[in-house]
Amino acid sequence: SPALARMLARSQDRLALCEKHPDEFLALSAELRETPRASVHEMDGYVAVRAMLPPPERRALVLIDPPFEAKGEFAAIVTAVREGLHRLPAGTFAIWYPLTERARVDRFFEELGALTLPPTLMLELTVAGADAGPKMNGCGLVVINPPWRFEETARPLLADLTGLLAQSPGA
Repeated sequence: SPALARMLARSQDRLALCEKHPDEFLALSAELRETPRASVHEMDGYVAVRAMLPPPERRALVLIDPPFEAKGEFAAIVTAVREGLHRLPAGTFAIWYPLTERARVDRFFEELGALTLPPTLMLELTVAGADAGPKMNGCGLVVINPPWRFEETARPLLADLTGLLAQSPGA
C-alpha cells in the first residue's frame, strides 16, 4: 500500500503513513526517506485517525489496511470509521479486508451499516472458487465518500484482475 500511495501521489499531496510494528516502521521509514512530503509515524493506525484528522488541507484519503492479526480487527475498523467521519465528514475512507470467512465480513457490513454513512461503495475480488476452503480466496475494498466516477474506473479493473489472478473456476 505505501508503494502504491507514493506512486499515485501528486506533487502537492502529503503522505502520512503509520506503522505500529518497530521493524516494519524502520523499513517503511527507510523506503520513504527520500520521498518529499511524506512522513512515517510509529503508531497504531487506529490511533492516528483520532490524532491526525482533520488534516490542515481539510481533505484526505484515509487508507485502512490492517494486518488482520487480532480477532477484533473489524470492530476496530468500525470504531475508526465512526471517529474519522466525525472528525472529517467529507473524507474518503478506503478499507481493505480479506475474504476468508463470509460470516465475519457480513457482520462487518452490518456494523458499518449501523453508522450513518455517506455514499459508500463495496468492491470484492475473488480469485478462488467456493471450494477454496478456509484460505483467503480474495479481498474487498469499502470506499466511503468515493471520488467522483471512481466506480466507473474500478469495476472494469476488477474484471481485468479476475482474469489475471483467477486460481480456479468460480473466481
